[in-house]
Amino acid sequence: METKAIVKLLHDHGLRVTPQRIWVYKYLCENKTHPDAEEIYNAIRHCDNSVTRATVHNNLKKMKDHGLALEITVDGDRLRYDANLDMHGHFICSHCSRIFDFDVTQLEFTGLKGFNTQTKDIFFGGVCKNCIN
Repeated sequence: METKAIVKLLHDHGLRVTPQRIWVYKYLCENKTHPDAEEIYNAIRHCDNSVTRATVHNNLKKMKDHGLALEITVDGDRLRYDANLDMHGHFICSHCSRIFDFDVTQLEFTGLKGFNTQTKDIFFGGVCKNCIN
């Protein structure tokens, strides 16, 4: 995603535009690996000495709270992030720990009449096709 588009998106979602926020979101958009905060920090810390782990964590939380990123918790305590906000599921491989997106074309459920559903997390686990071969 181009920097100009990220600036507009951050602004449209009520977030102050900072270089650090742009770098975090750009990395998140360009790396479909569902990175955690540490991975993002290690990737962008060379951009500016003012980037800290806390900066990355705080920006990810704000992006999640403002609807720009999903927080994924499919592999234990490790929080991963996803800029893909379209309805989709995640598959985590028990061998390589990679997370793969998959399309969800039809989501039907029962038993929640009267509930206010705010999140929908769909994930499967097993062995990915790369590890099977």
